Amino acid sequence: MKGKNNKLWFRSVIVALICFIITMALQLTGVFTFFENKTYDRRMVFASKYKRACDDISLIIVDQDSIEWAKENYGWGWPWPREAYGKMIDFITAGNAKSVAFDILYTEPSVYGPSDDQSLALAQEESGIVIQALNVLIDYKNDKAVGQPPIEQIKDTAAMLGAIVSAKDDDDIIRRGRLEYEFEGKVYPTLGTAPIYMQGQEDELKNLPRLKDGTVLLRYQKDIDEYHPYSAYDIFYSADVLNGTITPGEDDFYYEPDEFEDKYIFVAYYAPGLYDIFSTPVSQVYPGVGVHITTLDNFLTGKFLRKTPAFIVYLWILLLSLLGSFFVAFATTRNSQKTTVIFMALGFVLGMFLAIGIPYFLFAKGIWLLLIAPAAAFFFSFLLCVALSLSIEGKQKRFIKSAFSQCLSKDVVNQIMNDPSSFTLGGKNFQMTAIFTDIQKFSSFSELLTASQLGSLLNYYLTKMSDIIIDEHGTVDKYEGDAIVALVGAPVEMADHASRACAAAIKMKKAEVLMNKEIVQIAQGEKPAAMEQDLYDAFKIMVANKKTIFTRIGMNSGEMIAGYFGSENKKNYTMMGNNVNLASRLEGVNKQYHTNGILISAATRDLLGDAFIVRSLDRVRVVNVNTPIRLYELLETKEDASPELLKYVEDWEKAFADFEAKNYQSAAEQMQALAAQNEADNVVRYYLELLNDFFLKDKYPLAADDVGVEYNPEDSVFKLLQK
Repeated sequence: MKGKNNKLWFRSVIVALICFIITMALQLTGVFTFFENKTYDRRMVFASKYKRACDDISLIIVDQDSIEWAKENYGWGWPWPREAYGKMIDFITAGNAKSVAFDILYTEPSVYGPSDDQSLALAQEESGIVIQALNVLIDYKNDKAVGQPPIEQIKDTAAMLGAIVSAKDDDDIIRRGRLEYEFEGKVYPTLGTAPIYMQGQEDELKNLPRLKDGTVLLRYQKDIDEYHPYSAYDIFYSADVLNGTITPGEDDFYYEPDEFEDKYIFVAYYAPGLYDIFSTPVSQVYPGVGVHITTLDNFLTGKFLRKTPAFIVYLWILLLSLLGSFFVAFATTRNSQKTTVIFMALGFVLGMFLAIGIPYFLFAKGIWLLLIAPAAAFFFSFLLCVALSLSIEGKQKRFIKSAFSQCLSKDVVNQIMNDPSSFTLGGKNFQMTAIFTDIQKFSSFSELLTASQLGSLLNYYLTKMSDIIIDEHGTVDKYEGDAIVALVGAPVEMADHASRACAAAIKMKKAEVLMNKEIVQIAQGEKPAAMEQDLYDAFKIMVANKKTIFTRIGMNSGEMIAGYFGSENKKNYTMMGNNVNLASRLEGVNKQYHTNGILISAATRDLLGDAFIVRSLDRVRVVNVNTPIRLYELLETKEDASPELLKYVEDWEKAFADFEAKNYQSAAEQMQALAAQNEADNVVRYYLELLNDFFLKDKYPLAADDVGVEYNPEDSVFKLLQK
């Protein structure tokens, strides 16, 4: 055993090294770049929840409300005259702001004439803190850069120019920010770093965590609104109040210039169709000014992202490669298949948690550690070791066969074994049919039989019924005393799940008839040699007390969840969902309608086509379900239906149609005729009682009448009062 384990661990190391080499090759050739970028963006969204916007930065936006307000109060059309921005500069400067950066291009003279340009130039010259934008377009055809500086008057009077050239990745998403940009032999700060230059702190930019191309990784806020933008009309209104041109009302709000004291101000368009839209990790429609604000924010708060050094990344990839193979090796050395599977599952979850969780945690702390390549290394290593283990030990097939051979047909088990992807641990949505069965008045059996006799009888009954379900490719979910909970359509999907479930139900009712006959025959004779004494005694007691088996079955179809549920130590394959609960309710409704034993929902009926004979029953509201559903009684397969049954059901549908149309006298006459034809049809007798006791007397059954239903004449729906 020790030698076998040593060989196993050695194999694990070799697998890990192979997966490490493969992963490194894929990483260095850029195969993972696209996927890494996507996880980077998701982590940025995650990390943005934990970063507070810098309080020293303010944003003033020219939004649609400002445009409309200025037109109404100043008569300004669009574009605004440049004196508007001069007025804005005067107000901000009066508050002793540190800088005012315009993410607005003034590359052409004002349409309002030279005096308008002069008004802006004079305002920014007197201010001394205005930064204007320099745009640079790349002419790829001629392989040259074309500058778009402001016009001379505005450029010459600005305190500084800031480049607004973005650093997009190959997928056009801006994850990095420029600190400066060289154009025509001169180095310009960007709009985000120009305020730093104005404060004489440009030397501090040298210490930032730059990438090889000189850019920095930006850490974004989740939204530009985190900077609490001021609307431009707030500034104009406040300036007019300060200048005495407007007298504010008691409830009117306005700002003092010192609102912007020691602040770094950015001014940008924000009206629809005016502002630049860029893709960033946190949004596909992020305002361009947000990139520059983020650059300055990250500098002031010291929150630039740092990329993990390459040698640490390589060690991390190697470590996860080793973990992937070691987890499988450790699980494989366990003593039982169940424990092996549990440890494999735990190892995989733990490994993926480390591969994903640690990069997320570090990202929130401002460190970018690769996620995809290390996770891929772990996954490759784990998967390859599992594949080797399964191919050598054959544990997967033995596990599946052991887990499902008792509750699934051999065909389904073989299908799962041939295609393991069709079976997955955990819940999965399936379109399927749920089956609930129960023996009527089974508690009376318990009063007559000993525990061992009752157990033998149940084994006899459940074995025959379960075999029928399994033969129709159904799955036995569980047994609850005498009840069977089963499903058709999982873990392998089946398009004909409803038909198979209904075929099983009809076969179960026919098997029930044979069982009752067999019980009588055996009880009247000598005990068969192969039969248990307890079962034989149970048969004799049943016959002596005139007890027979009568099974009630409820079925419903639709979307349900099926899979392994429970704890790590104990879990079972089962199903859940509202559609499952409805099937359970229908089983009990058989008792109310005195059916021959099988009730199905409209959802199941709609999937059957014409292969089965069903008859319509009421629209009802079952207990704890408010939505009305149509009931159908499943009678027989069309192939096995006699001409007499077909005619009988045809006549029933006519009578029932009159009942629902409130032609009660006609319905009663037709149902009376049906009752005479088939004295064993208790459903007809049930409706005749309702007609005679209520509907023919111009009244409806109520809860107080204690007949199990309450009728609502407004929507013609019966409310069931019992489960």
